[in-house]
Amino acid sequence: MKPAKASNLYEYRNLSKSEREFFGLYRTPELYEVNGDSFENYWKQNYPIQFFVRNTSENFWITLSVWKDKIIDNTWRRLFPKNKWARKIIPHTYSDKVELIKDFLFAGIVDFVENEPIEFIEWESSETHKNAFRRINKCYAFIKKEMPEKQIKIDELMDDLYGGKELNELFSESEEDEMFDEINKLSKELEDEIQFYCVEIVSLRNFLWT
Repeated sequence: MKPAKASNLYEYRNLSKSEREFFGLYRTPELYEVNGDSFENYWKQNYPIQFFVRNTSENFWITLSVWKDKIIDNTWRRLFPKNKWARKIIPHTYSDKVELIKDFLFAGIVDFVENEPIEFIEWESSETHKNAFRRINKCYAFIKKEMPEKQIKIDELMDDLYGGKELNELFSESEEDEMFDEINKLSKELEDEIQFYCVEIVSLRNFLWT
């Protein structure tokens, strides 16, 4: 049903009956003037039964639509959620925020590089975008290659120092001190780099969209 060619109640009243109605059904206006007189009061007065039926029906479908979205949110979207990369990172058990924040930020970069259509972004459009893409890839390289390699080296030194050994395999006190200092040095360097890249990822936040 075509709308009535009116934007306020005055124009609506001055329309002919055929322009206001369609086989007895009142037409709604094509536009509603801001702060204009109420069409609803006019329809209530001139089409009381029809207005009640149509208004009740509209409210019913609006309510049904809202409930449909709620049902979808509470069933389908819970069974098949989006952002699987984030859900894999956040455990169901307690986790220290120190590690959780780092893991979440790093996983976000990995998912962005590996799964987002970044090839469609015009990274060469400006020096700012070109620099951002370089920094994103640097973060990715640290997360996927440099950080694991450095952690493996620390773990190996820890295993050499504290792993189960026979008496004839024990290090001298000076050797243990030297290894302990090396572990502390590498651990501190890695932690500083992790902190740097956490801050770097946050600063790149506005470029992580496709």
